[in-house]
Amino acid sequence: MHTEFTRKQLYDLVWSQPMRTVAASLAISDVALAKHCKKADIPVPERGYWARKQAGKPTIQIALPPRFPGTSDRVGGSGSNSYWGADWAEKVKEIAVPPVPMFDEDMASVEQRARKLVGEVRCRRTFEPAHPLVAKLLARDDERRKDFAKWRSDYYAPRYDAGIERRRLLIINALFLTAARLGCRPSMNTSKYGQDAGTERDICVTVGRSHVHFTVEPIKSKKEGQKERLRLAFGAARDRENSNRVWEDSDERQLEGGLTDVLVEILVSAELSYRGGLVRHREWIIERKRAAEAELRRRQEEAERKARELRERLERERIRRLLSQARALDRANQIRAYVESARLRVAEIPMAQAEFEKWASWAQREADRIDPLKSGTIAQAIREHCDEG
Repeated sequence: MHTEFTRKQLYDLVWSQPMRTVAASLAISDVALAKHCKKADIPVPERGYWARKQAGKPTIQIALPPRFPGTSDRVGGSGSNSYWGADWAEKVKEIAVPPVPMFDEDMASVEQRARKLVGEVRCRRTFEPAHPLVAKLLARDDERRKDFAKWRSDYYAPRYDAGIERRRLLIINALFLTAARLGCRPSMNTSKYGQDAGTERDICVTVGRSHVHFTVEPIKSKKEGQKERLRLAFGAARDRENSNRVWEDSDERQLEGGLTDVLVEILVSAELSYRGGLVRHREWIIERKRAAEAELRRRQEEAERKARELRERLERERIRRLLSQARALDRANQIRAYVESARLRVAEIPMAQAEFEKWASWAQREADRIDPLKSGTIAQAIREHCDEG
């Protein structure tokens, strides 16, 4: 769908006339239109709605639900806007600056709604059910178990049979299952040895177009004799020490008891990222338009400079041709004068008259050849001068 709508605009459109009519006006199928609406959580009229409405029977219009936190308010659009290439400045100049982003909900309301959507996140003691990514790691653990039985090396020992690594994966499983239920997309490394402690084990939940990264890692206790604890920190593995959103085991509560808050914070972070992205995109458009205007001015000045240099070069060339033609006329006249002077004193030259006339005829032809008046060179130069203004 090349046309871009806000959710409210598309909602109003699909409730104003039948889906097939709307789809035809957008040059897509009604199935494709329904997919766009489903993806954007836009309710559409049920089968038979328009027949009942036309018959005067009561109908129900489903209200547009609030936008899911972190997802876009825009639906459709080609997504192929190019702000680069040789003609980028012309393209950017035509782009309208988006309005200042405005949002119906404040972040406190978003958090309340996110909490209702999440419900309660419970961490089970088993991997039943297991999220597909967690199931892959468990399958990798079975492979390690076989390697361990063969080689008897701790390097191949299973990771998730017991201990803190099992707790860690159970926590990840609980978060992933709830995130998937909400329509979010979890991701993590599922290679056979990519989950060894000490490696960068980044975890990510994608909400709409926002990516929320976090880690769940064991940390050593500061007190002697105390068990190793788990710590969940937002941000990539390299940034977790500086994260300001952290949950960890404490004397009062284990990390499993705070998973609801974690997932709520994931949705809130995604919404903040989405809102910040809109603001940054608007600022970027403004900056690009400013750069485009400067580039177009530079190009105009460059074109004017080149045109001026071309005019100056052509003028120098005309003057050079003018002086060359003047010299050619002088040489032609000198030749003619020389021939006439020689003719007056031909009696002093020891040669036959016929030989002299042959030479004089040749000299006259040469004078005519280089004479700009005789050759037409001056006429051509005058016409070019008039054409050039």
